[in-house]
Amino acid sequence: ALAAVHEVVAAGWNIQYGARCVSTTDIPLQAGCSSSSAFCVAWVQVLARLSGVSLTRIEVAQMAHRAEVVHFGSPGGTMDHVTSALGGILRIGPGMWDVQRLDNTAGASDHIWVLADSGQPKDTLGHLRRCKDDRLSLLEKLGGTWDGTPTSPLSETEQVLLAATKTTRDAEIWAAREWATADAESLGKRMQEHHDALRDGLLLSTPRLEAMRKAALEAGAFGFKLVGSGGGGTGVAWASDQTTAKAVAKAMVDAGAVKTWIIDQPNGFPGASVVA
Repeated sequence: ALAAVHEVVAAGWNIQYGARCVSTTDIPLQAGCSSSSAFCVAWVQVLARLSGVSLTRIEVAQMAHRAEVVHFGSPGGTMDHVTSALGGILRIGPGMWDVQRLDNTAGASDHIWVLADSGQPKDTLGHLRRCKDDRLSLLEKLGGTWDGTPTSPLSETEQVLLAATKTTRDAEIWAAREWATADAESLGKRMQEHHDALRDGLLLSTPRLEAMRKAALEAGAFGFKLVGSGGGGTGVAWASDQTTAKAVAKAMVDAGAVKTWIIDQPNGFPGASVVA
């Protein structure tokens, strides 16, 4: 919160009023659900209101990212801030602030998400820093492109990491392209491929998340993947209808999840806003 105040003052904002602010949430903390980013986005909007500053939603996301990531020199992308500010189902990239809306489409948007908390806290910054540093070193060896020829032989660990990185890249490109028209089974398969890459290539899963994944698939989910930086936290399953979603939620609790949420909002939720 204080970092955001520093950043907005540095940007020339004049905070004209004081306020008593209380933050509450149903989102599990330190679990890959963007709780800190959502708070930063909300807090930036409060500071803008107190300063008489008008911002677009993407400007809110940019200031929140500055406060949470840039201010501290931390690893971390822009996805959480953009999603919290804009809402809906988005494709973000390849540029840091490039956004494409995927909601209001048929196909994949018709189904139900089931979020499950493993109850295992995770080292978000540690995982992000490790994954970033390892891949930057590998990318340099590949000449700056993931499809490049290595300048020296890759170790077995580097080969696994390269394969996982390409799988993640290709799964995202395919899903964004096919979101409106692909069948649920195909998209669920891509979820599985992505989860497997995060687990095997980046070592981000845990035995409990794997048990939740197995239970979700056996209960009828199209797919399951860990959420956020992994190493604990949450996973998300994708179901066809309310009946299946409830069965998937129960199965994941039986497998070790401490809580589940059925998200019956196929096009996501609106972005953050000041309502008072």
